[in-house]
Amino acid sequence: MLQGPRSKFGLAAPSTPTEPWGVLMDWGVRNGTATVVASSDGSASVYFSSGGGYIGGKGQEPIRAAAQKAVEIARTVKLPERPTAIYPLPETHGVFFYFLTDAGVFIFRTSEQELNSPAHPLRKIGDAMQGVITEYRLWDQNGRPGGGGELRKTP
Repeated sequence: MLQGPRSKFGLAAPSTPTEPWGVLMDWGVRNGTATVVASSDGSASVYFSSGGGYIGGKGQEPIRAAAQKAVEIARTVKLPERPTAIYPLPETHGVFFYFLTDAGVFIFRTSEQELNSPAHPLRKIGDAMQGVITEYRLWDQNGRPGGGGELRKTP
């Protein structure tokens, strides 16, 4: 996602080159990194560096809606002046957001503690990405209901 063009993923063109069509959150957890991805078409994935995760999601309305909400919120964030070409992983309790645009990938670095502040400018996107995780957990806890053929839990 960080190095591929939007067209590789079959996503519609945004209205401007700097309008996000996807957002990726790397979260430094105790045993590695949790990565959450949300795309404008409602595709969403969650990966754990320790193994496993979830991919797909577009076929499940709550997951699709959570992913699209995250991208809509990302579109309201003022992007940094320049895109990045390096994609580091956060340390434990660090949170990095990568906003994916046709003009490049824009990075924001913060911490869990800072992100928990109601006034933090990335609080809403952090909450939205947590919403993607929550919808996958609910789907998993409810016996993985629904058709969404591309949706699966990885070992």
